[in-house]
Amino acid sequence: MIELREATFDDTPQVRELAIRVYDDTFAADNTVENMQAFFDEAYNLEKLQKEFYEPTSRLYLACAGDTIVAFMRLRETDEVKHLLGDNTLELHRLYIDKAYQGQQVGRMLMEKALDYARERSVEWIWLGVWERNFRAQKFYARWGFERFSEHVFQMGDDPQVDWLLKRKMK
Repeated sequence: MIELREATFDDTPQVRELAIRVYDDTFAADNTVENMQAFFDEAYNLEKLQKEFYEPTSRLYLACAGDTIVAFMRLRETDEVKHLLGDNTLELHRLYIDKAYQGQQVGRMLMEKALDYARERSVEWIWLGVWERNFRAQKFYARWGFERFSEHVFQMGDDPQVDWLLKRKMK
């Protein structure tokens, strides 16, 4: 049985391990080993994740099977799309699911939590970035009513890649 809970600081090492594993499973075939490692060193070093944990406008939610974290999502407030959507937004910054748990409604549970959190905060838009070549994730987000509104560069090591920015109106 999968249960959702808010993360604690002590969860960050296990979240880091899951993030690297899921990212590697999803993107290694399309990127060099060097670029993947550079990304992990920059984005998923433990100190950075622990610092993110304490950002006041950030929330980290976990999906757990017993004591094992099988998925997580990070929500945060940021000014990145203020010029496009205004200042009442919430970013779905990460939504990662262990390969063994994909297709088992874990994504639905996390997305429902994200939308509930957005409603509680009375945000106008929830938005996210997704790699232009991550078709499975794009299809998932489309089913939840997200639409493309822009794009930005996502730096993967020395490879500038394009992330599509997707939004969903909340009110």
